Amino acid sequence: MSIFGILATIASLTIVLGLLAQIVKNYQWKSCEGLSPHLVYSACISYTLWALYGWTKPDWHLVVSQTPGCILAFVLLFQLFSYKRRQTNENA
Repeated sequence: MSIFGILATIASLTIVLGLLAQIVKNYQWKSCEGLSPHLVYSACISYTLWALYGWTKPDWHLVVSQTPGCILAFVLLFQLFSYKRRQTNENA
C-alpha cells in the first residue's frame, strides 16, 4: 500500500465527516437554508464518478474514500428536495 494512497484516503474521509455534519444540521433544523444546490449537485456527480472509477479499477483507496461520500452526497440531495418541498407546502 502506498503511503500517499493512505494519506489521500484519510484526507478524503475528513471531507466525508463534514458532509455527515451538514446532514445532521439539516435534519435538526429541517432546512437546507444556506446550502448551495450547485455544490450538492457537483458533489453527487463527482463522488459518484470517482467511486465508480475506483470500483471498476479496482482501486481500494478510491472505493473506501469515495463511496461513503457518494452515499452522503445523495442524502444531502434528498434533504435538499425534501425540505424545499416542505417549505413550499408550508408557504402555500
